[in-house]
Amino acid sequence: MLEETEMSTEKIMYRMESTLNNLEQMSFDTINTTDQLVTFLGKAREYNAIMRTGSEEERMEASKVMGVILDELLNISFKINNLSHQLERETVYQRDTAESMCQIIDFLYSIADI
Repeated sequence: MLEETEMSTEKIMYRMESTLNNLEQMSFDTINTTDQLVTFLGKAREYNAIMRTGSEEERMEASKVMGVILDELLNISFKINNLSHQLERETVYQRDTAESMCQIIDFLYSIADI
């Protein structure tokens, strides 16, 4: 019984470490993605100002660039959406792993009392 518990504990600890690594990577990816979002929004503000005050030629060019920026903003929004769903799944997985660890600890305490 103790050997099975040891094997289960090793599997759970491996799973916990993997999940923590995934969460760390996803957090890093989220930071990078939101940095891209901030950069593109800043550029959009600049080109919006050109569209309001620039010459006809400048406004036409700014309009083209704004289209590209809006496409990028949409792509970044999809990335952030996917990352948030992945983070949610990993967080649930981490919670389940913690519950499994608690069960093992409870079991070990119960046999220590015997």
